[in-house]
Amino acid sequence: MRTFNAFLFIALLILTHAPPVACAEGISVSLAVDPAPLHDQVHAYSNYTFRVSVTNAGVASVAGEPLNATSQITYTGRVMVSLRLTIRGRGSYDFGNSTTGYTTLPLEDVEFSIAIALPVNGTKSDVFFNYVFTKDAYDYGLKPYEDAEVTVKAVAYFEVYEAAEDPGNPFRGPKAGEASTVLKLLDEMKIDYVEGKLQEIAEELGPLRSFPRPGHVNVEAFLGLLEAMNASVMGGDYFVALDTYQRYDEDRRADLIGALVREANTSSTRALKIQELELQVSQLGAQINRLVTLHELELEQLQARYAALSQTYQLKQAELEEAKQSLTTAITAVFLASIAFFFIGRRSALGGILGFRRSQGG
Repeated sequence: MRTFNAFLFIALLILTHAPPVACAEGISVSLAVDPAPLHDQVHAYSNYTFRVSVTNAGVASVAGEPLNATSQITYTGRVMVSLRLTIRGRGSYDFGNSTTGYTTLPLEDVEFSIAIALPVNGTKSDVFFNYVFTKDAYDYGLKPYEDAEVTVKAVAYFEVYEAAEDPGNPFRGPKAGEASTVLKLLDEMKIDYVEGKLQEIAEELGPLRSFPRPGHVNVEAFLGLLEAMNASVMGGDYFVALDTYQRYDEDRRADLIGALVREANTSSTRALKIQELELQVSQLGAQINRLVTLHELELEQLQARYAALSQTYQLKQAELEEAKQSLTTAITAVFLASIAFFFIGRRSALGGILGFRRSQGG
């Protein structure tokens, strides 16, 4: 661990003053980062300001006052404000069906500190520490799928000294308060890696959008992973996007492969059934064609018979018409003959009668 005092730009701001309060309630410490990290990500090769706020909520400490009635340790009336940044690598690996995480030893461990006057009761003092992240994850020997985790811890200690010693040699006493936050170190290699993995699962899962009525593949769940990772990348949250990819890579990809195998088996069974149905349809089609051919032959025969019968009918009809014409002619002739005979008969009879009458008269 390295301690920086003289080489760090520190701005100390005492905001307000108020009369001390006798009752001790405690010191609170808060921590803020500027610029505010998006999704708790700090960028490599960038400068950040860490503001440590020390608030006195009821502690009244007087210089020279011992810690307690029997202690030889004495307060100086100040607090020592410390800011410590520790960078570690973090990742996970699989063995069998299990996954375990790991954390490296500190890759960077720096501490800044300064002593300030204890804020008056009811007031707050802000201390600013500037820090530049001069390395990226690759410089620390990490792989793109590993995270560079930055733990920032701010602690306020009561400054004390030995009563029998020179007050000019103070040291850290009891802890007065602390605050901490965990950040992730983001670099261009991480960004490129995550965006490449997004493209990878997009190529794997994108085709599921046109998957026809799957029976075994949970399309909505897999597309949900893809959309979640894409939303994280679009929002700049690369570490959450990487977590989504790793969840897919370690668990869901195997589920997808298994589901696709089952879907393929089902599709194969369906294909065989379709082939059977197609064969049956083909056979039925052949039978229909044979029946159609047979019926066409029968139809041709019936048409031929119909034509023959029609021709016969027409001949008979012609003969009938001829016979009717002959009969009509014969009837007419008979009728005319009858009339002729009738008139001839009457004439002969009339002639006889007239002749007879003449004879009698002569």
